[in-house]
Amino acid sequence: MMSALYHVDMTESKTTEFVEMPSEVLEQLEKRVSQTEFDDASEYVTHLIEEVLYEIEQSGDRSKIDTDTDTESVDEKQVQERLKSLGYLNG
Repeated sequence: MMSALYHVDMTESKTTEFVEMPSEVLEQLEKRVSQTEFDDASEYVTHLIEEVLYEIEQSGDRSKIDTDTDTESVDEKQVQERLKSLGYLNG
C-alpha cells in the first residue's frame, strides 16, 4: 500500500515535487527522522536522495546519470540497496 505523499523542498528557491512511497518505508523513515538533525521527514528524504545521487556521480559510473537533461535517472536497485544499508528498508 502506498502512503501519503511527501513534499520535498530544501530551499524556497527550488521547485518542489511530490513522491509516493510504501507505507512501511514511510513508517521507518518517520521513526528515524527524530534521531537526526533534520526538522522533518521531507528534509531527511531529500538529503538521502541527494547523498545517493552524489555517490553514484562520484563512483564514475556516468551511465547511471543522464547529464544531457535536467532530470537524473538512477538505478532503482542501487537506490534500494543504499536505503537498505542505511536501515530504511528491510531484507
